[in-house]
Amino acid sequence: MSLPAPHLSNPRIPPPEGDEDHTQLALMIAGEPYQANDKYLDRLRNRGAIKLDEIVKVADMDERMTLWREFGNVGEDVLVVQRFFCEYGFNVHFKGDNFIGANCTFLDICPNTSLLQTNTCPTDTFAVTIGLHSMVGPDVKIYTPDHPLSPEERSGLSGKEWGKPIVIEDNCWICGGATILPGVTIGKGSTVGAGSVVTRDVPERSVVVGNPARVVKKILEDGTVVKA
Repeated sequence: MSLPAPHLSNPRIPPPEGDEDHTQLALMIAGEPYQANDKYLDRLRNRGAIKLDEIVKVADMDERMTLWREFGNVGEDVLVVQRFFCEYGFNVHFKGDNFIGANCTFLDICPNTSLLQTNTCPTDTFAVTIGLHSMVGPDVKIYTPDHPLSPEERSGLSGKEWGKPIVIEDNCWICGGATILPGVTIGKGSTVGAGSVVTRDVPERSVVVGNPARVVKKILEDGTVVKA
């Protein structure tokens, strides 16, 4: 499978240097198994850590968000509270009017098909997407990586992993301490209760709680909340 060089379609990604190669990044972005312990990926993660460290040291919110827009895909009126962690940054998309609480962790390893050029135009799927008007409470964990269950195949640092995108649609509220696992979509207008572990898709206008999270309430179009 021939995959394009991701840095050619995204100015936020620096090109490979020296003996670095874009193959593992391209596989990661395509959602294919890839070797995370790769020299080029190591540099991109280190770059992300340095950028985040610079951002969180800036007290002025306007200046901080200017730096954020240089780092990730950030819409208007986005507030990211210190401290925030992600691996790459260019795989996260805040669509706009978003609040991200303190100490959140987004493991953003793709797929990010916005970087895969087609004969027409690129799509806009990111590793982690936060929809319009959605809010994320403190200590929320969003995990896109997945690994083999077989210990022989997993094989520590020499094994491979892959990513499944997580989408939080518009007008959602992810309460503090929630964990969202690979491949999950949170439907529009839904709420995830504090401390919940979301292992599967959440229907629109639902309230889910627990581990694993289950639907306990529905939110009607008039705003009324009823038991599921």
